[in-house]
Amino acid sequence: MTPSNKTAAAISAKDLVTMNEIKLSPAEYPIPIIHKSSFKKLPQWSFEDIYNLDAPPRPATCAQSLRNSEDEAFQKAFLPNIRMFLHKDNINMREWNRLSHFNTPFGFMEMKYADVMPVLKLIPKPKEPLLLPKPGGDGCVRCAVVGTGGILNGSKMGAEIDSHDYVFQMNGAVIEGFEEDVGNRTSVYVHTSYSITASLYLFKKYGYKSTPHDEGIKYIMIPEGMRD
Repeated sequence: MTPSNKTAAAISAKDLVTMNEIKLSPAEYPIPIIHKSSFKKLPQWSFEDIYNLDAPPRPATCAQSLRNSEDEAFQKAFLPNIRMFLHKDNINMREWNRLSHFNTPFGFMEMKYADVMPVLKLIPKPKEPLLLPKPGGDGCVRCAVVGTGGILNGSKMGAEIDSHDYVFQMNGAVIEGFEEDVGNRTSVYVHTSYSITASLYLFKKYGYKSTPHDEGIKYIMIPEGMRD
C-alpha cells in the first residue's frame, strides 16, 4: 500500500476539519485526521527522513567533537544542525500536515489542528537551542545522561557524572541518598507527564520526593498524547 493509499484509508468523514474551525484560506488547510487503528503495522512514509534544519552550527573548536568523527556511517546519519525544538515560529501548515502522519511523541497523529495549534503558538523560540561550551574550557561540551534503570546503583560514578559540563536526568530521577552513584547535579531534566506524577509513588520507597530543582535547570517534556 502506498503512502497516499494509507492516508486515504485512514480518513473518515467525521474527521474532516471545516474551514470555519481553522479559519484559514481555502488553499491551505489541515489534512484529515489519520488514525492508528487504520494500520495493521507501522506505516512508512516517503518523507520520514526529511528533517527541518536550522542555520549551520557554529564552528567546532573541540578536537573530540562528534562532528570530527571518521566513522562514515555515523557521518552519513549525523545532522549537526537538525532543528531541536518546535516553537511558534517554525510550525506552519506544511509542517503540521507532515507531522500529522506520525504518532506521539514524534508527531500529531489522531489530533486536531484546532486543538493543538493554539498551544504550539504559545511556545517561544529558544534564545540558544544548543548547549554552549563552558567559559574557560577547551571548547568541548561534555554531557552525562543518567537513566532510571538502576544500573548505576553501587557504581560510585557520582563524581565522574558531576564533572561533566551538563548532566541530563531522566524521568524518576532518584538522587538523594544515591549521590555517590548518580551525582547530585541536574542541568536538564527530561520527563513525560506520566513519569513526573507516577514517580512520586513508584520510587517513594527509594526516597524520591520531587523532580530536581537545580538553579538554571531546563525541563524537557516529551508529549505522549492530547492531554499533554
